Amino acid sequence: MQIHITARHIELTPALADHARKKLERIARHFEIVLRAQVILGVEKHRHIAEVVVHAQGHHDFRAREVAGDLYAAIDLAVEKLQLHFSREKDRRVTGRRGGKSRPGPLPLPSAPKEPVITRISRVTPRILSVTEAARALGDTDMDFLLFLGEDDAVRVLYRRQDGTYGLLEPNL
Repeated sequence: MQIHITARHIELTPALADHARKKLERIARHFEIVLRAQVILGVEKHRHIAEVVVHAQGHHDFRAREVAGDLYAAIDLAVEKLQLHFSREKDRRVTGRRGGKSRPGPLPLPSAPKEPVITRISRVTPRILSVTEAARALGDTDMDFLLFLGEDDAVRVLYRRQDGTYGLLEPNL
């Protein structure tokens, strides 16, 4: 891997260049897609800036720019950011290979519909009531419905609706 280091508004010391080289070579060891790297180090007032551009296979450019109190810290932060970029790219490549196109398997056979399970049986003797009497009786209980015989001996069901009103079921015989 080729590493090109540029310094702006500062003098590039051998120790600083060596630090940047060691950090970037560590990245190149872990990620084989790195071809070359360009490091730009600079100072603006009290800010120390490290910008790293890594050219990788597949025409990918990875950039990281960090500002810190000194150049060594800025280089370390920029390299950490690049490692994060590389690991994300590596994950994308690996999951892309593993995912592939899914083939639809055989459709499951439709199972026979399950019969409902009756858990409780209540025996009720319907009373002969008018609709208004049945509404009063249903209002006095906490039940949601009331089975009764109408004045014409027809079986009817009065039920409480969700909006608070009542509904009436009459058989059509």
